[in-house]
Amino acid sequence: MPDTQAAQPFVVSRRRLEPTTAMLYVGGVIFALMVLLTLGCIVVALVRGDPVREPLEAVWLSWSGMPLIFAVGLPVLILVGVVTTAEARAEAKQQPEEVVLSIDADGIYLGGSRPQQLHWPEIQGICRVERLWDNGEGGLSWHPHLVVMLLPEDQLPRDSSKWGPSRHWPGTAHLFGRELPYDDLVAAVRQHAPQVPVTDRGRVPDEDHSPSFD
Repeated sequence: MPDTQAAQPFVVSRRRLEPTTAMLYVGGVIFALMVLLTLGCIVVALVRGDPVREPLEAVWLSWSGMPLIFAVGLPVLILVGVVTTAEARAEAKQQPEEVVLSIDADGIYLGGSRPQQLHWPEIQGICRVERLWDNGEGGLSWHPHLVVMLLPEDQLPRDSSKWGPSRHWPGTAHLFGRELPYDDLVAAVRQHAPQVPVTDRGRVPDEDHSPSFD
């Protein structure tokens, strides 16, 4: 009986969140917190026997009345958010998801602005590395990357950016993205190409600290 599970590709897609939808969620959360804060202040005022007007003014009329203005405009924000979200979902059903990474019987597909299809015979290995990134203002930070190595282990240069095509580790550079578990990558490669080694190289201090292309 054929193994149908092994024929299924491993796909990682980019999660989409429309700006208006995000604004709607943030606005709703802020408004809910303001209401809870108001109720809490009113309860405290009633328990102490203080005037209720004072906590209401402190919450809604602070910052030149900006909380109250926001509350008045919230219904319009909700209406706009509902309409745009409905249209965005309708468009998303017609458009395929943006694939960030795909692993199947043929090889590996790397998405992004410059998508690449790499076949198993040319792949020497797959690894996870953390590269040091200099933002140009004196700030250094480590960012994980997925690298498809096209050179044998004994021919790898010291600079990991020359090992082969690489991308930011799926999910780490995307808004509300879920980082791809390393074990899931290992399992996917073993399923389709068990001869290809998968390793976690940790932090690699390359000479070039500029961000790699994604």
